[in-house]
Amino acid sequence: MNRVSDKRERLIESAAKLFHEAGYKDTSIADIAEDSGVPLGNVYYYFKTKDDLAAAVIEQRTETIKGWARQWEENPDPKQRLFKLLDLELSLKDKIAEHGCPIGSLCQELDKERQPIARKADGLLEWQLKWITDQFRLMGQTKTDQLGIQLTSAIQGCCVLANALNDPKIVELEMGRLKSWIKEM
Repeated sequence: MNRVSDKRERLIESAAKLFHEAGYKDTSIADIAEDSGVPLGNVYYYFKTKDDLAAAVIEQRTETIKGWARQWEENPDPKQRLFKLLDLELSLKDKIAEHGCPIGSLCQELDKERQPIARKADGLLEWQLKWITDQFRLMGQTKTDQLGIQLTSAIQGCCVLANALNDPKIVELEMGRLKSWIKEM
């Protein structure tokens, strides 16, 4: 028998997967219930609305990314930390080519649909941008805000292009180019 928190976690995992694969708009609560194996009626015990479920997905993604950043920060070299971020993108190249960036695509879709939860999703990209900018600052770079925007834009743009062309090689090429760019700093 599954624990209560297990059902909640399964719902969040399924929602995260389906929002990424099919999109927020095209994913129903029934789809999430079916994918998670949680009876549809039980979903509303944990989440009153689809936005509540999206908020939990965003929270989970935020905690995951912050956890990775804490691990990366064990390395004293901010360049190496940025390389770890790029390596993460590289490890996701096939999923990115098939469905886009799990963070960027959700932010974009929620913003287009003017969903109330969009601001919370955008906060995840803002956090990532700040973290990247901080790494450039720790490297002793000037114009760190511009560098942070440049790297974040390159990553997100690469994800959009790889997804549009369904080509993971685009991620490989761009992550390699970005690593070379950072090495030269």
